[in-house]
Amino acid sequence: MGLERMNGSAVARANSALPGNGRINLITMHMNGHARHSGYDRLTAFLDGTIVSGPERFSLPQRVVARLLRPLTRRSGLLWYHRSNLIAELHAALRWLQTSRGVFHFLYGENSYRYLGVMKRLWGKNALVATFHTPPEKFLQVVDDPSHLKSLDAIVVMSTMQMQFFADIVGAERVFFVPHGVDTDYYCPAEGEERGEILRCLLVGSHLRDFETFAAAAKRISGMDGRIEFTVITPESNHSFFSGLGNVSLHSRVSDETLLEMYQKADLFILPLLECTANNVLLEAMACGLPVVATDLQGVRDYVDGECAILVPKMDVDALVAAILELRGDSQRRNAMCRAARSRALDFGWENIAQQLSGVYEKTGCWR
Repeated sequence: MGLERMNGSAVARANSALPGNGRINLITMHMNGHARHSGYDRLTAFLDGTIVSGPERFSLPQRVVARLLRPLTRRSGLLWYHRSNLIAELHAALRWLQTSRGVFHFLYGENSYRYLGVMKRLWGKNALVATFHTPPEKFLQVVDDPSHLKSLDAIVVMSTMQMQFFADIVGAERVFFVPHGVDTDYYCPAEGEERGEILRCLLVGSHLRDFETFAAAAKRISGMDGRIEFTVITPESNHSFFSGLGNVSLHSRVSDETLLEMYQKADLFILPLLECTANNVLLEAMACGLPVVATDLQGVRDYVDGECAILVPKMDVDALVAAILELRGDSQRRNAMCRAARSRALDFGWENIAQQLSGVYEKTGCWR
């Protein structure tokens, strides 16, 4: 990444939040299903900016405004744009009028950026930045018309696989790959965790997961090696994929503390995917020192390397089974991958990501 590697504790002691001169505005939200220490909104702890977000509970005036402006919400053309996002944009518009040569960064562009470009066209004294998280095909499902993106001074993407798509909309000079981050203080290996004869494999999440391939691999392994067990943390709606599999333990809605404990007790992290850009749980597992077996996608390659991960072709049950069995029989390699995973994850500590975003802000020409 070209940045000095350091742990989060050292940065915290050094006051890691980058100075924003009072001109960074972060329009954010916390995504349902993300643990307290997960999600892109964790970035707000590492940038010295004003946090702008929609209300969790609407006051009477906010309900009135949301009702009056309901047509704007309905006609936004954004599947994930709701009244709380509209209220957040209204707050951002007020901040815009009070700010000069500032940066307004929408952390979840698909969900929350729609109308502030009007302020940019009328009073172009600040810079507009948005981060987009979804693969292009998914983006086109949740955004009807991307023309409002043309008001953005910078687009931040989570994977290099998104760059050409957004470059075709706003120009390559306005598109920047800045990786997702991870809290490497909270997500860390357990001290002195003992490993037994059982290989404990973990899968977490649901979005764009390839459960069919994973279930087929688990079923095949159940008849080949009884010393391999799988733990799956996913909503109950996905549990039917694993019906009848005695080597799969199913969980949903676990606490943050339990999730961390499961990362720390696992021996191997399995991530079968249909598509992806960045993935919270991939980075969290790596930060906890877990070797990775994942689908070979560009959104995965942007975050792992051959020292910490084995990548297998998409929807390839044979390759997934072979990779798991290979690591089952090679504890020395697994141990080396554990160290490499933790080392690689430190590159994506939030302090490093904040530094890179600071560089993007400077390139907008507003924030210096």
